[in-house]
Amino acid sequence: MPRIWRCVMLVVWISSTSTAFANSAIDELTPEQAYQQGTLLYQQNKYTQARPLLKQAANRGYPAAALMYADTFYANLFIQTEEESEYIVKAAEMGSIIGMLEAGSARSINGKSHLWSAKSDRVLNDLADKGNAFAMSLLSGSSDSHDERFDWLKKAAEAGDAFAQHELARRYGSGDDWFLIPGKREKETERFFKAAADSGYWLGMLDYADRLKKRGNIKGYQSIIDELVEAGDALSILGISGSYVDAREYELAAYYSKIYLDSMGNEGKQSGYKAAQSIYDEAVLPLTPEQIKQVDVRVQQYLKTHTVRYQKRIKDYEYTVDS
Repeated sequence: MPRIWRCVMLVVWISSTSTAFANSAIDELTPEQAYQQGTLLYQQNKYTQARPLLKQAANRGYPAAALMYADTFYANLFIQTEEESEYIVKAAEMGSIIGMLEAGSARSINGKSHLWSAKSDRVLNDLADKGNAFAMSLLSGSSDSHDERFDWLKKAAEAGDAFAQHELARRYGSGDDWFLIPGKREKETERFFKAAADSGYWLGMLDYADRLKKRGNIKGYQSIIDELVEAGDALSILGISGSYVDAREYELAAYYSKIYLDSMGNEGKQSGYKAAQSIYDEAVLPLTPEQIKQVDVRVQQYLKTHTVRYQKRIKDYEYTVDS
């Protein structure tokens, strides 16, 4: 056999052996371990690594894993991919509220979308009638008319759904709805931004911090930002790195962008990897090799005690008819 073909066969054998070992290691995990590890990788936009773990958990009874696995195959705003559809339906069959909603959406390609649509509508309205804020929030994105959707959004926000509170505040701030009393719009915008922040919704916290900064409340702003960095919020860390590079504080810009780069992947709809790389490349240009080395040391110290990821809506994915 020619040497070149022996080399090719060796590479193929090593590749297949590595895959077998990886699959074997995943098979040895409990469903809960596969779910937790897959969820973190999903939050870090490392979809290729997350898929086998999420698939393992989904096939062993974890509807939220099925939804996350399906989302890693999202490719089109108007129609689901085959892999996406398969695991959305699997999640729906396991009682996932979001799974039912997605299985019956206009994007769905399964043959029973009309049945899933009817079931999700019935389930969501029953839950909403009982005061369920999460159901109200989902209805705000799925009802037929704009007025109905906005009405459900307000109800969900008042009932305490953090996502709805943030979205309503954002819409009020951009001019949606009518307010007759002078100053009422700003008051309500402030109220719901603060409520979303107080609920621990990271995007709500970040937007509320920006509002405090614009009002000159630097102490309040910094307190929230520190909390988000301590929690490992990837979006905040990325934003901070951009602010520092704009301010020409290049060591800090390099530090925060490197935290992002050393933690996050470059897959999914919410990836900021290219932006972080651009910030880092700009930030290190004026730094000495010793300064860059010290940045790397500080980054590794941070990562020893912190896990960086996007929050995403994992708790919502975990919501089922029986939960």
